Amino acid sequence: MSRSKDRALKAAKEARGGGAFLPLRLDVLKSQALAKLSPYACKLLLDLASQWRLGNNGDASAAFEKVLKQRGWKSKATLQKSINELLESGLIIKTRQGSLHKCSLFGLGWLAIDECGGKLEMRATTRPINNWLDPIQPKIKTPSTARVPKQVKNTDLGTPRVLDG
Repeated sequence: MSRSKDRALKAAKEARGGGAFLPLRLDVLKSQALAKLSPYACKLLLDLASQWRLGNNGDASAAFEKVLKQRGWKSKATLQKSINELLESGLIIKTRQGSLHKCSLFGLGWLAIDECGGKLEMRATTRPINNWLDPIQPKIKTPSTARVPKQVKNTDLGTPRVLDG
């Protein structure tokens, strides 16, 4: 790298305080997927995103006891609701299903999924999956049978009469 690029990189690092940063793009911040989240889901998204490092997207843990309890989470039920909400919004992706002695792992939906040392149940991607751009819509329940019209007795003739509605 040239000296001018080194100086520019050092100046940029000093300008942001020198610490790690989170790659949270403006289009994600302005998206409807993020705007519709509950406050708990927003907090969880930030807690998961705080685990991000270059080359480990897909390796974020939502383990209650070991990770999130120290971040202020008090309820496993609220945590699970927030995880489900984030999965439905497409802002996070489940990269490994948890099992006995293994926690579920998640990745940020606006970044490409990394290899993460082979511990994921999905392949690394070269591009972001971007499900948050078109989140899964809840299924609308439709009746399985046609509606049967109500029958009312016609008092004049003594036979049933069909009414619409």
